[in-house]
Amino acid sequence: MKRVALLVVVLALLGSSPSRGGELSTVELKAARKIYVGKCAKCHKLHDPASYPDEKWDEWMGKMTKKSKLKPEQAELLARYIAAGKSGQVQLPK
Repeated sequence: MKRVALLVVVLALLGSSPSRGGELSTVELKAARKIYVGKCAKCHKLHDPASYPDEKWDEWMGKMTKKSKLKPEQAELLARYIAAGKSGQVQLPK
């Protein structure tokens, strides 16, 4: 349970960080997109993160991270990818 709480805090911090972990490499982009499409779209449609307040999005990310059994490094990469999509640095799949 402590691990999940820590992950939620990390995701919240990543969501509010101005640099959001820096730019993603080509390899990271490919891996993050695979997680996003493979894990998220497996169970539901892909939602536009920009349509939700950061607090609500972070709450759902915490829940879905646990439900989809993402490893901490996968959750961190996915959070960076989504942050890059929200800021317009990458185009998120729809």
